[in-house]
Amino acid sequence: MLERQNQGPQCTACGSPMKLSAIEPSSTGRDLRTFTCPICRRVQVHIIESVVTEAWLEPLRTIKGRPQSAVTHAVQGGRMIPKGTH
Repeated sequence: MLERQNQGPQCTACGSPMKLSAIEPSSTGRDLRTFTCPICRRVQVHIIESVVTEAWLEPLRTIKGRPQSAVTHAVQGGRMIPKGTH
């Protein structure tokens, strides 16, 4: 998913693939992404759904019919302990 978001458009001036040069987050769940052409230095700015927003919108992932927990460690006494071993 991230690679797809970072893939640059074709330059409207020379047709070369553009490179991602900056990302500015917004409070609306979108990113302002700036792409620069390495050949002619033209700059294009696109508003793109952020990878975080896309992750929120995905349905809950399951492993063998069970919901997958994102929590893998617990903190006890200032130390990280793998979940399920305490």
